[in-house]
Amino acid sequence: MKNIIKYTILTCVLFINTTFVLSQKIDYKNPPKQESTYLFNVLKYHRQPTPPLYMTIKFEEILKLPTSEWVGSDSLFYAYENVHLEKYELALSIFARLNIDTIQEPHAQMLYRTTLQHLDRFEMLKNYNSRTISDDKSMIYSIKSAVSDLTNAYQKSKQKTFIQDSTSIFTILKDPSLEEFNRDKSPQNNKLVSIAFAIDSALRYFTTFHDGNDYILSQAFEEMGDFQKKYFYITNAHFYYSASRHYYTNDLYLAEKYNNINDEMSEKNFIPISFKHKFGKVINNRFQIKTNFKEKSEIDSSSISSYTPPPKKKGQKDYLPWIDNSILILIILALALIFVVFILKTKKQ
Repeated sequence: MKNIIKYTILTCVLFINTTFVLSQKIDYKNPPKQESTYLFNVLKYHRQPTPPLYMTIKFEEILKLPTSEWVGSDSLFYAYENVHLEKYELALSIFARLNIDTIQEPHAQMLYRTTLQHLDRFEMLKNYNSRTISDDKSMIYSIKSAVSDLTNAYQKSKQKTFIQDSTSIFTILKDPSLEEFNRDKSPQNNKLVSIAFAIDSALRYFTTFHDGNDYILSQAFEEMGDFQKKYFYITNAHFYYSASRHYYTNDLYLAEKYNNINDEMSEKNFIPISFKHKFGKVINNRFQIKTNFKEKSEIDSSSISSYTPPPKKKGQKDYLPWIDNSILILIILALALIFVVFILKTKKQ
């Protein structure tokens, strides 16, 4: 009887525990994940590119060569060096005396373009870009068009004709026909992807060696963030909003967009793109390049004939080094006088 009561109590306890466990809601949260960005993947921004090897070799060569012996190409590399040192005024003064149309290498072209951007020479920049940036007519929106739109925005801002919060930079993004494009096409045939690629490339042009406050660049990144949110990926949008806030932090409407996209990513359990890794830093005085150039060539010591100095003349030994010459003469005269007086006395006697 006792065993029956024991088993009955045990069964009741197990039944109650099982019922309690099953009645509880299992709150299992999946680990955070990365959003699949197949159509458009944000690549790393190289905002402070290092000089290519051929430039660093040339920098060392002109350092050893006197400036009086420099030719045009030496001065050109000196201008490149000053762009990396962020001495844009000096670099432009050198570029102005040279034939810029001979520059073909992409990094070198970027250095000249960056100089014009930092000095607000937008008309010169537009002319240079029209000659050096290729235009793909098959694209709905090319890199050249995006760079031109962004340059025009900077020029309007300089002329005080750019109205904040109402003037669009990339006007194509306001075109209602974009909604008719098929977003799910492969990247090679996707018109929305080609627009995103063109704008992203233009943004890269203007971020080189640039880390200061810039409303125009901030709005450009914001427009790209809106475009990504509407047609592509929220993690990409978060990255571009972060870049926008990097260049201009006083926009409350942008801060609201940034917070909303953060909440949306949290709901979908997405990991944000690492802004610190993808966007990088612009470090002051990062490139410690020597600039102590020689103005004239030094005399080659090997060209100087050997010189043998003549043998020293043997001087006469001075037996009375402590007696001055004038005193010595007076002593001799005094002795001569005494001698004469002594002779005269002797003759008188």
